[in-house]
Amino acid sequence: MNNKKGQVQCISDEILEKLSLKTRNKFLNFNLMSFLKPKHFNFLKQAQKFFVKFENDNDITHNEDFYEWIPEIGKNGYITRMHKFDNLGLNFEPYGMTTEFMRVLAMDFFDPQLAMGAGATVLAVNPLLFHNEDVDIRLKALKELVTGEKIGCICITEPERGSDAVHMLTTCEEQGDGSYILNGQKIYQTNGSKADWA
Repeated sequence: MNNKKGQVQCISDEILEKLSLKTRNKFLNFNLMSFLKPKHFNFLKQAQKFFVKFENDNDITHNEDFYEWIPEIGKNGYITRMHKFDNLGLNFEPYGMTTEFMRVLAMDFFDPQLAMGAGATVLAVNPLLFHNEDVDIRLKALKELVTGEKIGCICITEPERGSDAVHMLTTCEEQGDGSYILNGQKIYQTNGSKADWA
């Protein structure tokens, strides 16, 4: 047990040793397999297999900087599966809400911090997907985020508004030269210190 002052360990070392990623995945699969269509269950197992192999091949201890894992995870199609992304030449199969949920479960069981960081990237992907108007720089950003080449952040939370994405005070004004001026204050920018796109 952890005896460091101010730190509490809720689960004994004996139990923790038995909670390997493979064991956790087995528990999840046993409880989900009767509820899922075969294509979704197979995708879940495929994603789990990827993360177990990734953990073993890279001697992951989960003390590493998870941002370093994102390019490999993105290259293998595990940043988001909500959409097919055929406009980017990716043609993900399967895709959709259930597939996305299976991806999140596999990633979250592997590393919750990674799932949180990737989730912020996905939140940066969604507006680009639906509002890119075929603008080259937006499509470039979209593809780089979906494939894990780059990291996205979300800049929603404001001191006076909290995380109310509908009533933000920050403004964005396009300039004559195509650049933008942003005015406002943001706090708690998930992935902000590592992000390439916001």
